Amino acid sequence: MHVFILQRPQSTDRYDHWIRQADPNARVTVLTSADSVRPDADLAPGVRRVRVADYEAAATMADVFRICATDRPDRVFAAAEEDVLRAAEARTLFGIAGQTSPTALLFRDRVRMKRLFAGLGVPAVPYRSPRCIEELFAAQRQFGALAVKPRDGTAALGGRVLSTAAEVRRVCTEDVALVAALHAGALIAERHVDGAVHHVDMLIDGARPLLVSPSRYTSPPHLFGTDNVGSVMLDGDSRRARVLEEIARKFARLLPVEHGVNVLHLEFVEDAFGALFAGEVTCRVGGAMVREGIRHTYGVDIARLACLLSTGLWPDAARIGRAGPPTAWLLWNGGPEPAVPVDRPTWLVEHATAERAEGSTSPVDGKASFLIEGADEKELRSRLRALSVRR
Repeated sequence: MHVFILQRPQSTDRYDHWIRQADPNARVTVLTSADSVRPDADLAPGVRRVRVADYEAAATMADVFRICATDRPDRVFAAAEEDVLRAAEARTLFGIAGQTSPTALLFRDRVRMKRLFAGLGVPAVPYRSPRCIEELFAAQRQFGALAVKPRDGTAALGGRVLSTAAEVRRVCTEDVALVAALHAGALIAERHVDGAVHHVDMLIDGARPLLVSPSRYTSPPHLFGTDNVGSVMLDGDSRRARVLEEIARKFARLLPVEHGVNVLHLEFVEDAFGALFAGEVTCRVGGAMVREGIRHTYGVDIARLACLLSTGLWPDAARIGRAGPPTAWLLWNGGPEPAVPVDRPTWLVEHATAERAEGSTSPVDGKASFLIEGADEKELRSRLRALSVRR
């Protein structure tokens, strides 16, 4: 078996080791770039590594195709959201098993993504696809507060909320790049739903959910510039958790046949009246500390299991339930600086800081991170509040 891995240079995950542990005879090729943080000594023995000059460059797609043409892999694996379509195009072009281009586009294009929510029983956030300034004004008149985002963007990056016509006028005047993006059809304008944001993280095998973990953000991720982003696992027996879990399970059943998706991160917005709207969904492991929280509560590395599912090396995949206490996490983004309590309580599972002067550049980019455990959602929220502000 030959597995071809697309690994972004900043990734430290040892996909090659996980694959070799599952199949010692597997051949592994890793494509990355010259600035990869993984040294050669960290690779599993015999792994072939191909380095490109610039991983983000369009020319890297040619390297992907060249490798597939000269040494056709049995599987192509990519974990990062930015590589979903790259990997899918290679599978489509060379007839390789796994997620193909049409399905990958549903997860990368926010307009096409709306199709994934059809029949779900939860409406997608209403939207328009403006192509000029007048159509952007029309969207603001229709929706009131407006969330303008790149159609193919990642998470909350590049988005902004425009509440009035005056704000639309100001942004278009000050940011001509936004106007160019309008003309190129590269933006989506959604009604801004002001409310709580929930996320559900899943492992799936075909239509069969293996792990379903519902949580609620402490602050909407798009506010990372002014707030700290955190998340609390919901009580498993709560009404909201049961509703979200059932919606997520239904979503898995509604995916296209032979979709090739193995991991999902879904987001739902709940308005002031308790109505749920389907926001976005990605076929990758959730960012920030989702992975660490799942590892502590469920006793598994969701990234490792997603890799093994994607490469067909976890054939006896079984359903996974909670094996430990629920968790919550907090990142120091744009809000007040949290601090470890003086007595360093046992419920503080992990704490790390990043030494840098600049602020956070995304919702998953924190100057400090905290992972905590608790008996239930109420206790987790109380303990998050105990991460006091430094004076």
